[in-house]
Amino acid sequence: MVRAAVSIGMLSMALWGCGQGPDKPAHAALLDEIRAQMVTIPAGRFRMGSLFAAAEDEQPVHEVALRSFRLARFEVTAAQFAVFAVASGRKAKLPADPLQPAVNVSWDDAHAFVDWLNGLSGESYRLPTEAEWEYAARAGSTTAYWWGDAFEPERLNGTGMHGRDRWPEIAPVGQFAPNAFGLYDMLGNVWEWTTDCYHSSYEGAPIDGSARSGAAACGRVLRGGSWSDQAEWLRSATRNWFDAADSFDYIGLRLAHD
Repeated sequence: MVRAAVSIGMLSMALWGCGQGPDKPAHAALLDEIRAQMVTIPAGRFRMGSLFAAAEDEQPVHEVALRSFRLARFEVTAAQFAVFAVASGRKAKLPADPLQPAVNVSWDDAHAFVDWLNGLSGESYRLPTEAEWEYAARAGSTTAYWWGDAFEPERLNGTGMHGRDRWPEIAPVGQFAPNAFGLYDMLGNVWEWTTDCYHSSYEGAPIDGSARSGAAACGRVLRGGSWSDQAEWLRSATRNWFDAADSFDYIGLRLAHD
């Protein structure tokens, strides 16, 4: 894990606790940290979905071609989200550990954070599309998990795990080995919002990596599983969805960038 996370975590949580207003040094440190954590994901093709799962919403398997994009090495932390919450006056129910992922974050909250970050930086941060997320999570693999088809509980933070998972709930980011793209916690720890509207199958899904649209009030797709899930929900192809206003202590986000 990058050392910068510690300093920004301590600073932003102090700001959060004191209820102070916008702080330019904290903003600059936040941007520096986020920029340093972005990983370039190469362009490529992959087969999205699963032939082996009972879940109909993971089918039909279809080939998707994606352009290169950037994705954060870690989930957005409580420390990072706290800087935004203090600056914007937005209510946030965050973990006490600044290096745990920000949770209790709705899709609406996630987009407010992205909009604020873009206004602050002049850049183009966003949530990943569902296809981008699965491509990045697989990191070239075609198996149920990025390391193979057999579940290995020491590789992630889920429920009832053993080995490296010594956290009963959320783990600090970066505590388990990364996948081949250098991304941490793509499976387990917290569910991650994507841009897409949820559809109950991949019939008619985009094949260029773009987000799938729907009704204005559509449910939004989450990927990756969480600390509260067992092996079936922690596969690379597993899908979930909630309403845009829903927030729980097992839902967070990860930043993408063009």
